[in-house]
Amino acid sequence: MPLTAELVRDAKPAAKEIKIFDGGGLFLLISTSGGKWWRFRYDFNGKENLLSLGVYPAVGLDEARQKRDEARQLLAQGIDPAIVRREEKSRARAAALQTKDASTVRVSASIDGTLEIWKGRAMMCLTAEEARAVQALLVKLTT
Repeated sequence: MPLTAELVRDAKPAAKEIKIFDGGGLFLLISTSGGKWWRFRYDFNGKENLLSLGVYPAVGLDEARQKRDEARQLLAQGIDPAIVRREEKSRARAAALQTKDASTVRVSASIDGTLEIWKGRAMMCLTAEEARAVQALLVKLTT
């Protein structure tokens, strides 16, 4: 049975996290403290993944369904929606850095071990293996 706006609005927290399912992989996660998050569960390359679609009430039921449908369209094309989101965030960070001073240096590491190094407006992305090689080189240089 699909969710209704009233059911989402009136959902209350409990002693354990609650998942209220809408269909098509979309569900509302209600934390014990009362926070409500839209999540989309999907399988990609044989693995189960979760994609956050926003926080209720900032993202309503209709918008969450629309975001779910957009993610499902990407999946139908063989594209992981989480990777698309990461690329969009990376582009947004690059655009923000366009306005920064060229002497600014920033390094960010992701969970999978990749490393992004920003120097002003330029970015270099290293794989996990390349990042380990650079780390080993830096250790050798400092000893």
